[in-house]
Amino acid sequence: MGGEAPESAFSEQLLDDERSQQFQPLRPGETPTIHRFPRGPQPGTFLHGLLELAGRESFARFADPQTSREHLRPRCIRRGWAEWGDCLGDWLAGLLRRPGLVQDTELALADLAPQQYQVELEFLFSAAQVNVQQLDRLICQHALDNQPRAALLPDRLNGMFKGFIDLAFEHQGRYYVLDYKSNWLGSDASAYNQQAMDAAVLEHRYDLQYVFYLLALHRQLRARLPDYDYDRHMGGAVYWFVRGAEAPSGGLWQTRPPRALIEHLDRLFAGQAQEVSP
Repeated sequence: MGGEAPESAFSEQLLDDERSQQFQPLRPGETPTIHRFPRGPQPGTFLHGLLELAGRESFARFADPQTSREHLRPRCIRRGWAEWGDCLGDWLAGLLRRPGLVQDTELALADLAPQQYQVELEFLFSAAQVNVQQLDRLICQHALDNQPRAALLPDRLNGMFKGFIDLAFEHQGRYYVLDYKSNWLGSDASAYNQQAMDAAVLEHRYDLQYVFYLLALHRQLRARLPDYDYDRHMGGAVYWFVRGAEAPSGGLWQTRPPRALIEHLDRLFAGQAQEVSP
């Protein structure tokens, strides 16, 4: 979640994921691969920036490896990563052509027309004395089958939440939020399986992120679509562990929480929901 948020342990939880990982440059003579691309905040931000650039200029255009390489080389050189230019160009082009962006479809990012998506979709909503533990109970109950995860500390949310969703897109009348994740899950594509991605989502509490993103999208769709219905129009959240694009899973993790959760949270942040007992 980018942008500003209330100062609290909860808002800190919503920030991105790789702040504690170590920068690990290539060893002499080692072949560059996306699995060896350095880890940490700066490389993660760099990968996000490449995907944002492709979205703003044209996913289809950057799906061509030559075009992708030409655009990435100077960016890599400026950051002292010259040896990564061709590797990242090929990785980006392959990721953009990768089918399965929406489950059980052949959709790829390169298939999306500019009018079907928005890069860095901004959202803003207020919180007035929202009980964080109540919020946490609701999300744990309805997301990820109530699997155990680290509980949030007691807190009250007050103020304005402002954030940016990496990508929001429409496909066949349904709307989705997409978040790019640069987490390193293992040394090759086989590490990006469903179990490993589930564990990463739980460990980093990405359930908090995608529920907030979907709540924001729910409110925007309700305001813009005269006949909006959650069950008919909401596609859900796609979390893309982008280092795993070549895995059988594609590094794609997808979910759609139940309507009851999103509507309850909508009322909670509007000050209309009652407190619930543990």
